[in-house]
Amino acid sequence: PVFLGAPGGAGRSEIHLTLDYSGSAISTQGDANHDGIKAGLGTVTCKSNLGRCTSQGVGEAALAGPATCSNGNPGITLTLLPGTGHGLIRFERTGDLLFSELVSETVCFDPSTNRQFKSGISNVTGGTGRFAGATGQMRFRGTQWPLYVDADGNGFAVQTGTVTGTIILRDR
Repeated sequence: PVFLGAPGGAGRSEIHLTLDYSGSAISTQGDANHDGIKAGLGTVTCKSNLGRCTSQGVGEAALAGPATCSNGNPGITLTLLPGTGHGLIRFERTGDLLFSELVSETVCFDPSTNRQFKSGISNVTGGTGRFAGATGQMRFRGTQWPLYVDADGNGFAVQTGTVTGTIILRDR
């Protein structure tokens, strides 16, 4: 269900979003900082409290060093290169789009299981239809399984995860 909260200020209302997603991710040719780690493009389908949806997102990571992944195993951490993360969600019933910009993302790659554990935050930056002028924030958590990676850094992976957040709508 959609929960509209009491207005947090004149001319706005809030929608609490929850969604589960699954799909794929692929390397692009982008490498903004020229470190050999290519940007990625994710394409997923999702089920949300606002109905079925699809989503795409891009972002580029930079190597941050060794870490312990969320499964307790040693891994390698990557963090979002500032300014490279952007996404959109398209809600099937209305065709409305919700735009976002990633402000943080951390990925921990566990080489012993070939899994990538990721989490982060994105800010809502507007959209179309009911989401025109929207603001807010979303948090995501997910897992990726690389299926193919070649010597040039081109890769293909599957991914699943969840998103929760608050969308602040501008009243019209």
